[in-house]
Amino acid sequence: MAARFGLADGPPVRLRLARPSDRAGVTQLLQRRGIMPDELEVERLLRHDPRERAVLCALTWTGRQELVTGIGAIDFGAPEPAALVADERVAPGVGELLWHALRDRSGRTARHRA
Repeated sequence: MAARFGLADGPPVRLRLARPSDRAGVTQLLQRRGIMPDELEVERLLRHDPRERAVLCALTWTGRQELVTGIGAIDFGAPEPAALVADERVAPGVGELLWHALRDRSGRTARHRA
């Protein structure tokens, strides 16, 4: 899963499944948002069971580099994300985009399992 989305008030955002190699970018995102992450917490978020949970990463091109501007996790069948952190200063609207993508993914997977 990887898709590019235009935001009304910001740059395009690419959503894809998170992977362990996103650790540095996720850590930087959390720090930009004032969260001092524990290395183990970041590792747990990125190393999940894909049969039970979806973890999506939002990436935004800043003109110099691609930044992780959002991370979110949802357990399949859950009504709400278990975690969602977004940098609205860099990508206004990324939080809402990620929230809807997570909800959609959870609902689709739950329907396929039924």
